Amino acid sequence: MKKNTSINSKDRFVIIMAGGRGERFWPVSREQTPKQLIKLLGDSSFLQQAVARVAPLVPMENIFVITNAVQAPEVRKQLPKLPKENVVAEPIGRDTCAAVTLGAAI
Repeated sequence: MKKNTSINSKDRFVIIMAGGRGERFWPVSREQTPKQLIKLLGDSSFLQQAVARVAPLVPMENIFVITNAVQAPEVRKQLPKLPKENVVAEPIGRDTCAAVTLGAAI
């Protein structure tokens, strides 16, 4: 039996990791505006596009963005429909493993 994946399910959660410094995308991106926050292809940033892709699958309150303290204000600005508490700033950047662990702990 095929399940309909377009149904918005309260049982699903999404963690989006968006705390990178954008070093590999230099000079277009900088620490203040890394690639996930840049509107490179169209009118939406990569982060906004990622949220738009998962929004039909989960309620907005089940989408969490893990970022760093420097980028958190811009993430909140770019995602006004996302609850403020769902933008989680890492206290100290420790790469992917720490971000995944933080996301799993939520």
